[in-house]
Amino acid sequence: MFNQRIRSALVGGLIALGLPLTLTSFSARAAVDQTFHFEVLLDDKPIGEHRFDIDVSGDQQRVTSQAEFEVDFLFITAYRYRHQSHELFRNGCLERLSSTTNDNGTRYKIGGSAVNNGFRVDRGKDVEQFDGCVKTFAYWDSTILKQPKLLNPQTGELEAVSVQQRGTEQVAVNGSEVEATRFQLITDELTIDLWYNDELGWVRLASDTGKGATLIYRRL
Repeated sequence: MFNQRIRSALVGGLIALGLPLTLTSFSARAAVDQTFHFEVLLDDKPIGEHRFDIDVSGDQQRVTSQAEFEVDFLFITAYRYRHQSHELFRNGCLERLSSTTNDNGTRYKIGGSAVNNGFRVDRGKDVEQFDGCVKTFAYWDSTILKQPKLLNPQTGELEAVSVQQRGTEQVAVNGSEVEATRFQLITDELTIDLWYNDELGWVRLASDTGKGATLIYRRL
C-alpha cells in the first residue's frame, strides 16, 4: 500500500533558473520560536500527525520533528510509521542532525555534523560528506526553495530538487480561509505541493503516493 515515494514524502524537493520566486514575504527562516502542527490525511482519512517545534536562539535554530502515522485496513493496522529528528541550524545551514525512524518495521538511525566547508552524514553502514551549506526538507523554512539539493533526514541522502511556482489559492487553516502561494517541489521519485501564507508561513502539503491516493498535511 505504501511505497518508497510516499515514505520519502512523509518526512521530507530547487533549481529554477530564471524563475521569479517571491519568497521574502514568507518569513525566510524562523526568527522567533514557532510550532508547525499538522493533521495528516491519506485522501480524506486522518492517519496521524506531524509536529515541528522550532527554538530560536540568536543565529541558531533547534528543530524537533515528530511524526506518527497508522493506516488501518479491514480492522487491522496495515502500516505504521514513527519518525523523530533533532536538527540544529546556524545561519540557515545544518550543523547537527540526529534522527530515528521505524518505517513499518524497517529502522533507520541517522547522525550528522558540520565539518569544514560541508556536512558529514553517518548512516550506520556508511559515512558521506557533502560540500557547502546543507539544508534538510525543512518545509517550514521557505529558503529551501533556493536550494538545488536537500538532505532527507530519514535516509541521510542528499536529493536533487527542482521547483515550479503555481500561483495563489485559498487554503483552510483552523477553520478559516487564507490566501497562500503554491510551489511544486519535484524530486526524482515524487512531486510535493507546498503552500505558504505571508503571515503564517507554511500552511499545507500534498503529495501523490503513486498508488492513486494523496497524502495531505493540514495545518492545525
